Amino acid sequence: MSENFIIVENVNQKELESILMDLANLYSDTEFANGIQLYRKKNHYDSFLILFSNQPDFKRFNFFINYIQYPVEHKQFSPYLRGFYKTSDIHPSTEFNVGNWIMVYVSKNDNEYDNVSLVNEKDDNYLYDFGGKIKKLKSMEEMFKLKTYDLSNYYHIIDIVPYKTVENLEQKPWWKFWS
Repeated sequence: MSENFIIVENVNQKELESILMDLANLYSDTEFANGIQLYRKKNHYDSFLILFSNQPDFKRFNFFINYIQYPVEHKQFSPYLRGFYKTSDIHPSTEFNVGNWIMVYVSKNDNEYDNVSLVNEKDDNYLYDFGGKIKKLKSMEEMFKLKTYDLSNYYHIIDIVPYKTVENLEQKPWWKFWS
């Protein structure tokens, strides 16, 4: 387990697939959205793992967490959602960048809809807003708990590719697909 990942629970598979496709299409101008891998936990119908063929940078990873929490067309969607990002992939290094992993989530008290919360391995809590501000919180809302996964305990469901990428493939003559 050495790549950044997202755990999503308490959701319907088809709805999550739709949300991830919307997300991929929204971010189709970046390579990060090409190859979002969705896995379902064996013997669990509502527990999923999201991996990335192209690892998103920290900023986009946080956007992805926020988008999954607040999908535009899915008003009744209320997942349990936790993202885990390796601190070695965060550039430049910041005050919250302590330990090996950062846990990213949306606070249950959030009412601004344009930020995520971070917890490092020292249980320091931060608010990361999409205006570029990172604020250390005085209270501890969450404690850091790395949710590990074993890929052998998951079924691969689908690799999500933005519609624009598929559209571009369809416009290529068949003999140029392999060049």
